Amino acid sequence: MHARQRSSALPAVLPRAALPVGLAIAALSLPACQDGENALPEGIISLSSGAAQPRSPADDPATIPRVDGPRIGAVEMVAPIYEKADRRSTKLGYLRAGGTIPRGEKPVAFDDCQGGYYRVLPAGFVCAEGDATIDMKHPILRALTRRPDLSKPMPYPYAFVRAIAPNYYRMPSEKEQLRYEMSLERHLRSYKKLKKKWDAIKVGSNDVPLDEQGNAVGEPPEDPPELSDSELYGGNGSDEIPWFFKGGRQIPNISSFKVPGYAVITNRIARKAGLALIDTFMGDGERRFAMTTDARLVPTSKLKPARGSTFHGVDMTKGWELPLAFVHRQGAKRYDLSRLALDKESDLPWHAAVQLTGRVKMLGDTRMVEAKDGTWVRNADVAIAVKPSELPWFAKDGVKWIDISIHNQTLILYEGRKPVYATAAATGRDGLGDPKKTFSTVRGTFRIRDKHVTTTMDSHEVGNQFELRDVPWVQYFEAGYAIHASPWHDDYGKPRSHGCINLSPIDARRVFLWTDPPVPDGWHGVSAGEATGEGTLVHIHP
Repeated sequence: MHARQRSSALPAVLPRAALPVGLAIAALSLPACQDGENALPEGIISLSSGAAQPRSPADDPATIPRVDGPRIGAVEMVAPIYEKADRRSTKLGYLRAGGTIPRGEKPVAFDDCQGGYYRVLPAGFVCAEGDATIDMKHPILRALTRRPDLSKPMPYPYAFVRAIAPNYYRMPSEKEQLRYEMSLERHLRSYKKLKKKWDAIKVGSNDVPLDEQGNAVGEPPEDPPELSDSELYGGNGSDEIPWFFKGGRQIPNISSFKVPGYAVITNRIARKAGLALIDTFMGDGERRFAMTTDARLVPTSKLKPARGSTFHGVDMTKGWELPLAFVHRQGAKRYDLSRLALDKESDLPWHAAVQLTGRVKMLGDTRMVEAKDGTWVRNADVAIAVKPSELPWFAKDGVKWIDISIHNQTLILYEGRKPVYATAAATGRDGLGDPKKTFSTVRGTFRIRDKHVTTTMDSHEVGNQFELRDVPWVQYFEAGYAIHASPWHDDYGKPRSHGCINLSPIDARRVFLWTDPPVPDGWHGVSAGEATGEGTLVHIHP
């Protein structure tokens, strides 16, 4: 008879008095002896026995999340998702306040989290303490139910501040409005007189029909939709004050400006700041207020609705070829050069895409490029997307990479050697200057580092201050440099940013959906890494 192999981590014989409670109970349940070759000497326990092994909480099936299982939600603006059940571990991404995702029924650990760490889908752990909760009746989760609409280029209704506005912590009375808003009576008289003009909207990004990949598949309507004030400022059609603001109530302050509980406002918002809105209703004095994503209130009389540009690039798999051009100058023309003169033939619509042949002519100092229909276009009127004379070494085997030309002001998505999407961009306004000293875009080859459905971008540099909350489709690739939507302008094909790569909301969403790593369902942001996937390559050159 062969001796049974024993674990090298334990002595061959463990006295009963030294057994852990769980093992001692198992030992007492064993018979005094066993028949045949499987019999063990008295006092020896088989550690391979399922009944004798204590189960780790992480192995408990109840810790595994199910799509239809219980949920965990964020009660601060950012609730981190950790790679391990440990606050010191890598952050895979995060939830936005009010957002919820499936979790396991039981926590896997309590080490530095009193509420316990829960596994979440599709990966990672969330601590149910401070930033997040499993209590679906928490006031933040009940109040902030509107999520970003990921099917739209503008995932929220947006507005820009046209007059310095207070960020109210709760619904203000008429008296409090007069106290905290300078020259309010004069402002309200002007607003009443000019409301129709001030609140007028244009056709916007969300009016352009798109396919599942985010490619534009039709023209925008000639006229903007007719929207009620409620729809315009993020409401659901009801102007009733919600439960969490009734009777002077307020919900926990999750904004970045910390104030005492008795405060009426959290801060003031400067002119030209951008805001995302998630609700609106009528307050005291028959005045409308909009609620921002951090549950603060702003009077809509001081906001200007923003709907984003209708400009977009082209799907290169639908017959387009490089080179092609995007018209960035209003009043551009097509020309007939058959008589070697600039004979105007027709207008070129602003933002139009033009298929080029690659032929170039110089008429004096004017560089002309030929369109496929035989007409010619002034090079100065367009941003031209071209294939590099030599592709980088990584352009093979279907590898995704983004080509950005500062000189041409274009962005092209490649899969290996094949271009799949092309558009005009707006890079740093100082062109090819030193990014450390000027507003120029950094050059080199990078990878997408982290992605945010929306995030705040701001600067407090004297002379260049700005605050843009919930900028859509942000993808950081190097330090503070990112590819993102820019709903505040419509000037693509020309340098104008502080160094980031500005895209129209339609293009920014198209690029965001295509790049890696993807943002999991319910998450508001994700970081590239071993658990989430490698970031897409970004190649920026003159």
